[in-house]
Amino acid sequence: MNYYPLFIASRYLAAKSHNRLMSFISKLSMSGLVLGVAVLVVVLSLMNGFERELRQRILGLLPHVSMYHRNGLDAWQSVARELEQLPQVLAVAPFVHVNGLVNHGGKTQSVLTFGIDAIAEQRVSVIEQFVNKESLLQLSTDDTAALLGVNLADTLKLEVGQNFRLIIPPNNTSGAAKVVSFRLLDVIDSGTELDQRLMLTGLTALMPLARHPDKISGLRLTLHNFDAATELHWQLWQSHGLDYVISDWSQTQGNLYHAVKMSKKMISLVLILIISIAVFNVVSTLVMLVTEKQGSIAILKTLGASRHKIVQIFVFQGLFIGIIGIFLGLLIGSLLALNLPQLVATLEHVLDFQFLQSDVYPISYVPSELRAKDLLWVAGVSLLLSFLATLYPAWQAGRSQPAQILRYE
Repeated sequence: MNYYPLFIASRYLAAKSHNRLMSFISKLSMSGLVLGVAVLVVVLSLMNGFERELRQRILGLLPHVSMYHRNGLDAWQSVARELEQLPQVLAVAPFVHVNGLVNHGGKTQSVLTFGIDAIAEQRVSVIEQFVNKESLLQLSTDDTAALLGVNLADTLKLEVGQNFRLIIPPNNTSGAAKVVSFRLLDVIDSGTELDQRLMLTGLTALMPLARHPDKISGLRLTLHNFDAATELHWQLWQSHGLDYVISDWSQTQGNLYHAVKMSKKMISLVLILIISIAVFNVVSTLVMLVTEKQGSIAILKTLGASRHKIVQIFVFQGLFIGIIGIFLGLLIGSLLALNLPQLVATLEHVLDFQFLQSDVYPISYVPSELRAKDLLWVAGVSLLLSFLATLYPAWQAGRSQPAQILRYE
């Protein structure tokens, strides 16, 4: 009989109340908790998805660390071998970088142009995931071929196989602009903002157009752990700072990455407050239940139930409501999170409208990643709030005076 508070609490939960208002508030509190937990799971999964895509796509295409040589670099192979000996470095690849304009059919767009070694590039980036591998390798053998971001090609009304012009502004006021014709070999469809402005050519095709002809602009480094980029940046600056301009991803994409992290924390806080409001309805439900069960409480005390056992009954009652609401919220939220990309894609197709545009947002699709630790965190916080919500009503039930109640029964 030591467990009778648990038994009585379960009977109270299963019993139908004749008080319509109490029944409505009970269902409302449960629904609010379910909705709050489900929304929190979905939003956390959404922010996890953005963080993952930033790591895998944007930071997979951009270098973790870039080293621009001030006067161009010709004997880059020996420097690359030296850098690859560093424990943080996974791979090194050369590049030539120019800023220019692409022109086709009367339309002109600014472009971020890189000349790459196609084989070395596959070791330092995930570019082969977003473009045909044969097209990528062809850059090394065809100096007239180029790859453009899919959105950039669409803006220029440029189709695969057509020619376009790359215009390189002069380095000084007295120089003349360089204009070179390229052929669109394929498009890069990464689903990120880079599709708006990225152009890739072969290393030898772009070298004559760079500030230091016949030399590469520098080296790009990919690390085993991209979080080590800032430390390696400082290390390279101490050893190579006089000859190179060194930058890392935290300078180019760090604000976006930290914004995602901060947004996740702030949204989590707001949604926890929403769950707290839902839990407040649990307080209302238990207060009304205590009032309705005054006679039963008095009888239990008359039969010898201690104040502590009465408190336990209503604590268990509130926890039952919380556990059921949390479980249903986690279940619904997990199902939505796992299917969120497909649901949004279907909705976009039906409405013929894209929610995320890559010219505004870093990616053009809705990502989602459900993590077990987030589910445990949400469940733990929600259960703690549910427990705290039971304390006042349970305390009120425990201090009830049976003689005074039974006088009017």
